[in-house]
Amino acid sequence: MKSITFPEVTNKIAEFQEEYQTVHVQFQPEDQSVNMCFEFSEQEIEEIIKNKKIWYKQIIGHQEMHPMMLSGFKEAIIKTS
Repeated sequence: MKSITFPEVTNKIAEFQEEYQTVHVQFQPEDQSVNMCFEFSEQEIEEIIKNKKIWYKQIIGHQEMHPMMLSGFKEAIIKTS
């Protein structure tokens, strides 16, 4: 899985950190969210279809966990005016 760019991108996270992939994000001030899009490899798609599961990990560093949302639909994540 890799982060992909999209027209609404406003920032790039870890752009110059060789140990990480750059994550393309759109900051949405209305709800203080950071929105991103990922593309799956064919092997990952096969695994998702087979098991109907996506695993998610977020490093929180002993801090509060914030709400998160996953969707296959851009409109569910990025709100337009």
